[in-house]
Amino acid sequence: MGEPLGRLVQLVLRGDGLTTTALEILTGQPVQVVVRQHCRQPLPSAGAADAPGYTGVLGVDAGDEAAALELTAGDDVLVREVLLIGADGLRYGAARLVAAAGRLPTPLAHRLATTDEPIGRLLAAAGVPVVRQLRDWGLRRAGDRAPLLVGDLLPDARVPARTYLMRLRDGAPLALITEWFAPTVFAADHPTGGAR
Repeated sequence: MGEPLGRLVQLVLRGDGLTTTALEILTGQPVQVVVRQHCRQPLPSAGAADAPGYTGVLGVDAGDEAAALELTAGDDVLVREVLLIGADGLRYGAARLVAAAGRLPTPLAHRLATTDEPIGRLLAAAGVPVVRQLRDWGLRRAGDRAPLLVGDLLPDARVPARTYLMRLRDGAPLALITEWFAPTVFAADHPTGGAR
């Protein structure tokens, strides 16, 4: 059994709702998605150098991420690194999305690769139904995302985090998303139960 987590933390981490909406409810203010980096490229073969993307080079983990999305070398991949920022300017979350861009309608893939809109809202507006499958949740090392979150966090700080897979209606994997949350988002929460 993992470290005890409060009910609100578990509700966000274990739920299948829209992250931006959940943060807006928890913080009581609008939350904006701000893209730090976009990269869209063919998945390189093992050992090949990454191709440059829109705002930089973002590698795709050929093991976990590519395998979860059932990608092979040459498949069109979109990687987004985003911050979830409140109207007060505080950074409540950070997320990494790796998507099989070739499985999206072309206009939707373009919007996802060129705007700051959250993927869930884009999918809903385009009428693309998805199922979210939780892969893991609990406290995770903040690592290089520590300075991106509100609070004086060090890289070894453990923060609420989750990873989930989005699948299209036909079962094809669409996107693997990992989210890290600033612990202050849940400051009024009281621990109960445990995490897996």
